[in-house]
This record gives sequence, C-alpha cells and structure tokens, in this order.
Amino acid sequence: MKRFLQWTSILMAVALVTAFVPAAPFSSMADETAPAPDRTDVRNGWIDENLGPGVARWVDKNGNISDQPGKAEKESQGSSSEETKEHKSQEQKTEDSSQESSTNETASEESGQAETQPAETGRQIDPNRPMVALTFDDGPYAPVGNQIMDSLAQYGGKATFFVVGSRAAAYETELKRMVAEGHEIGNHTFDHKYLNRLNGAQIQSEINRCNDAVFAATGVRPQLVRLPGGNKNQTVLQNVKAPMIMWSIDTLDWKTRNTNKTIQSVLTKVRDGDIVLMHELYPQTGAAALEIIPKLTQAGYQLVTVSELAQYRGGVVPGGVYSQFYR
Repeated sequence: MKRFLQWTSILMAVALVTAFVPAAPFSSMADETAPAPDRTDVRNGWIDENLGPGVARWVDKNGNISDQPGKAEKESQGSSSEETKEHKSQEQKTEDSSQESSTNETASEESGQAETQPAETGRQIDPNRPMVALTFDDGPYAPVGNQIMDSLAQYGGKATFFVVGSRAAAYETELKRMVAEGHEIGNHTFDHKYLNRLNGAQIQSEINRCNDAVFAATGVRPQLVRLPGGNKNQTVLQNVKAPMIMWSIDTLDWKTRNTNKTIQSVLTKVRDGDIVLMHELYPQTGAAALEIIPKLTQAGYQLVTVSELAQYRGGVVPGGVYSQFYR
C-alpha cells in the first residue's frame, strides 16, 4: 500500500506539470499570422493610373511601391526593360544637346526672371494668324517630354509644361532643355495636392515650394499656375498670387490612355485661342503629340506658349482665371 501511494503521488505531480506548460504553436498557425505578401503583379510600371492624374504610383522590379504618388523612385536610373533602355538613351542624347545649348540662355533666365516674351532671337508670331497653346501636366518625365520637344523643334512650335515641384530635381536636364528651347514652365504645385482641400498657408507653401524647385533646377521661376484637377474655391483664389490657367480642350488622355482618342479630341475641336490639356506622364500622349503637332502646323496654327498666346489676346493678371484666349 505504501508503494502504491508513492506511485500515485508521482503520477499526480506529472499531471500537474503537464497541465501548466503551454504547447508549442503549430507551423500552420504561424503561417496564418504572418503578414500577407504584396499581391501586385506589376513590375517596373505604374499602378492606380485609373484614379486620375497625380495619383499613380511606381512599382520597381522588386515589387516595391513608391510612397509618393506620381513619382517613380528610380525612374531616372532606368530599368532592364527594352522600353526603358530606349528612354534612357534618348534622355542621354537630350542631356548632351542641353549642355551645348545652355550657353545660349538669355540674361533674363540667368537672373531668374520668367520668360514671357519669345525666347528665340528671330522667333516670329503673327497675331493675325490662328494660335493654339499645347499644355502638358504632371511632369517632368523625360522619356515623354523629350519626345514632345523633339517634335516641337522640328515644326517650330512651343509648349507650356506645368510641372510638379517634387519631380524637378530628378529631371533637371529636361527642365533646362525646356528653358533653353523657349518652352514655358508652369507651376503645378509641389506635391500635386488638391488646393481646395488646404488652408491658405498650405496653398501658398505648395505654390512657393514648386517655384523654388524649378528655380533651383533652371534659374527660372514659373509665372503661371495650373491647379491640380482644376479644383478651386474662394480660399484658393485668395491665396494663389499668379494667373491660374485652366483649359478649353480636355483630351482625357490620363483616362483613355489611347493615342488615337487623344489625337481626335484635339483635331475635331480645336479653334483659334484654345488651351489644350494633356499629361506628360503617358507614352500614349507622347505618341499623340507626334501626330497633333505636325497636323496643327499644317492646318495653319501657330503653336505658342500660354504666355505668348495671352500676350496677343489681352494679357493676364495675378489671381485671374483663364481657360482660353479667343478673339
């Protein structure tokens, strides 16, 4: 009996120890609690483009998504794809030509004054002939911007590029080319924020920081502003101390991403004094510009900057809002 009681005590002690020691988790439980992997299949491309201009985010070759909308973290370094290699080559050629032409910049550019008069010596604008201002938002983005400028150079046209300030440092060479070739750089805010959602101080910060970024890259301060989305309210009108440029033809190129639709949206509606809205981020827009520029020129239109158009059609004032300059 004594031995029986000893064994009984030992068994009870073992049972108590087992009851209070937690079991190790199963491997399947560890898998369930692990963070879910990023499910995007996109590599070296944009996502969220369907949400509108300035919202798209870049995904690199490793699947990392840029935290900043509308900006590829390593766009300027290129990628392994054939398209990006071609863009990189084109940008390098542009850099060489920009360095050569930078010695011809005017004294007003060196002093930081915006170019509101024709930049080229001998550039002739006939105020009696039709004029159109082609404008491109959301850049700079050299693979598309250089393509547009190449075509404009071939046909003697100029355009206005409304740029996002946070992108300026990454595309300094392209911005310098814009200035050197007589195109106009406009302000599209620093972070592409909808200004109607901000207070007065925030609005002024978005405008001033963009101006400073462009000046740091080019020595020129933008004199015109395009509001992201065209969104405005009384607070915006009171705090933007520059002419605000809207548009009379909206190509919706950011939405359709279709070259032919972009072409037709311009050629079927265009008239003297129009301001055409396009976006520099999309290759389809660059391809459309290669068709639009020669066809407008052949139809007798002079392709001018917004400031050139305004100069011959009544001018602009700080705080004014303009969507066209019809006669």
